[in-house]
Amino acid sequence: MHKAQKIDVYADRLGLLKTIAHSIAHPALETQTMNHPFLPEQIRWRQVLSLAAVQGGMSLTWLAYGLYLPKLIEQVFAYSPNDAAQLTALILLIENAIAMVIEPVFGSLSDRFQQLYGSKIPFLGVGAIVATALFMGIPYVFLFGGANDFTRILLLGLAILWAFLMATFRAPALSLLGSFAPSTQLPLAACILTLVGGLVAALKPLATSFILSLGAPIVFAIASLAFVASVMNLRSAMKAMPKLQAETEALKPEAVPIRTIFTNIVIVLFVGATIGLGSRLLMGDVIPRIVKADLSSLTGISVEVLMGLILITQACLALITGQRSQFIDSRKLLVMSLGGIALGLGLLAIGLGPIVAFAVMLFMLLCLSAVNNGMVPFALTMVPPSYSGLTVGLFFGGMSGANALFSYFVPKSLVMLQMPTSILITTIALLSAGLGIVYGVLGTRSSPDVDRAS
Repeated sequence: MHKAQKIDVYADRLGLLKTIAHSIAHPALETQTMNHPFLPEQIRWRQVLSLAAVQGGMSLTWLAYGLYLPKLIEQVFAYSPNDAAQLTALILLIENAIAMVIEPVFGSLSDRFQQLYGSKIPFLGVGAIVATALFMGIPYVFLFGGANDFTRILLLGLAILWAFLMATFRAPALSLLGSFAPSTQLPLAACILTLVGGLVAALKPLATSFILSLGAPIVFAIASLAFVASVMNLRSAMKAMPKLQAETEALKPEAVPIRTIFTNIVIVLFVGATIGLGSRLLMGDVIPRIVKADLSSLTGISVEVLMGLILITQACLALITGQRSQFIDSRKLLVMSLGGIALGLGLLAIGLGPIVAFAVMLFMLLCLSAVNNGMVPFALTMVPPSYSGLTVGLFFGGMSGANALFSYFVPKSLVMLQMPTSILITTIALLSAGLGIVYGVLGTRSSPDVDRAS
C-alpha cells in the first residue's frame, strides 16, 4: 500500500470516530445525512454505545458470578474445590435450560409491551432493578447466615432466580439494536457490542486473581452498579432518540401473522443452537488446547495471558469486520466466516506446526469476530420488526439449549473428548449453521412478509 493510501485509510478511521463523537454530542443530527464511507446515514451511535454499555454490564455481572459462585459454594456447603466445581456446573446447566425457554418467552412479551406502550425500556428497567437487588444479596448469604441448611437453600434459590431474571433481560435489550441502525448496517453497529463484550471477557484469564482478591461484596457491588448505570444510561439515550413514524407503523400489533414466519423463527433457533455449540467448543476447547500445546511453549507466555490476548484480539478485530460488512451482504459474510472457521479447523487437524497454527488461529479469530457481529443482525433480519424480541430470544435460547444439552452429555469436554473429536463436532456445528442461514436467506427472499431483510 502506498503512503498516500495509508494516510487516506487513517483519515477515514479518524473521521469515523469524530462522526460518532459528534452524533453523541448532537443526537438530533443522527437522522441527517452523514457523508462518510464507513458510517451509514441512520446509525444512532449514542444509543448503540449505550446498548454496548449494557452488554458490558451484563458481561461483568456474569463474570463476577462465574468466578465467585464456586467459592461461595465451598464456604456455604463446606465442599472441596472439586465438589464445588461439580455443583457449580450443575447449577449453570439448570440455568441454561431455564434460559432456553425464558429468553424467547420474554422476548415475545417485550414485543407486545412495545406494541402496547411504545417502548421496551420500562419492561427492561423493572427486570434490571430486581435482578440487581438479588445479585447484590448473593455474597451476603454466607457472611450473615453462615453455613447451614437454610443458607444453602437460600444461596441456590438466589442464584437460580437471578439467572432467571437475567434471562428475561438479554433478548429484549439486544433486540433494540434493530431500532438503532438500518438492516444493512446492523453488523457495523453490532461490532461495538462485540468489542465491549470481548474486552470484559478478557478480564477472566487476565485478572481472576485480582478480582478474587477484592472480595465478593465489593466485586458484586461494582458489577451491580455498572449494570444499573448502563441501563439508566440506555433509558436516557432512548428518550433522546427521535421517534420515526415509519418505525411506529412497523410496530403495530398483528402486522404479520406469526404462522407466516414460522419457518424463519425455527431457522433462527437452529442457527442459534449450532453457532452456540460451535463457539463454545472453539473458544472453550479447541483454541485453549492449541494455546497450551503450541503457542505457550513457543512464546514462553502463560496460557492465561495468551487466552486474554486472544480475547482482546478477537474483540478488536470486530471493528475491522464491522467496517467491511458495509461492502458485503451481512448474511453472506456470516456464511463465509463460518466456512472460514471450518477451513481453519481442518488445517489445525492436519497439524502443520506452531507457526502455522498461530496464523490459522488469527484467521479464525477474524472470522469469529464477523460471526459475533452478525448473530443478532441475522436474527433481526429474519422477521418483521414487530417480532424482534422473539427472534433474538429464540436465537439466544437456542444457544443456551445447545450448551445445556452438551454440558449434560459431555460435562468435561477437555477430558472426555480428544482433539480430533472436538474439531469434528465444532466443524459440523458451524457448517450446519451456515447451511441453515443459506436456507433461511433463500426462504426470506421468497417471502413478502419479512420487510426488514436486507
